[in-house]
Amino acid sequence: MTSATNSLKELHQVLLQLEDCRSQLERGPSQIKARENIVRKREAEQAEFLDRLKHLRMSADSKSLELKTVEKKIEDLKGKLNSASSNREFDIFKAQIKADEMAMSVLEDEILEAFDQTETESNRKSEFEENVKSAKQQLADFKSKFDSDSIKNNEIIARLEEELKVLEKDLPKEPAEQYRRLVNSRGAKSMAAVLNGACGNCYVNLTPQQRIQIKSGPVQFCSNCGSILYIDENPEAD
Repeated sequence: MTSATNSLKELHQVLLQLEDCRSQLERGPSQIKARENIVRKREAEQAEFLDRLKHLRMSADSKSLELKTVEKKIEDLKGKLNSASSNREFDIFKAQIKADEMAMSVLEDEILEAFDQTETESNRKSEFEENVKSAKQQLADFKSKFDSDSIKNNEIIARLEEELKVLEKDLPKEPAEQYRRLVNSRGAKSMAAVLNGACGNCYVNLTPQQRIQIKSGPVQFCSNCGSILYIDENPEAD
């Protein structure tokens, strides 16, 4: 493999590493935002649960109060029953007591059901608390890791940019101008290794003569996609 090919391969590797580091920095804020959205979603779910639990308790308390009211009414009616002045009045009080006792029985069933629902839901409280806690912890952990990785990535980017400047100086003037235009528009995709006799970007096969020129001649561009080409395969495989 010629020194020119080695230089192009090294140049491409630096471009790929730069692109990867910059991509990690660019993706960070959106990944943080996504985790913040998860925290808000878990908090909303918890708030909805607590509101539902509150209404269940209020409903149970309301029915309990209503039951006490019915019980008091039945007691009053029984007192009036004993002091009824006529058979007709006695029958009216008795019928009312029977209706209220039926209503009381229904209320007692509803209260038991309400308390069962409240207890069942109350047992899930820790589940929602844990979901919120876990989401917040994942957000905090990611922010901490991203901050730490950002420092490292910025240091790596600074080093790679210096390496890139040195490597770019070795490019002949004419292809260097085309190279810079390609890099500005396509990044690391401006270059491609020739693997198994084909361009690594568009996969169009090269002729044996083209591969020889890439190895020994000036900088070559893919006739199909325009990428700067270099050989990255064993001589036997070429």
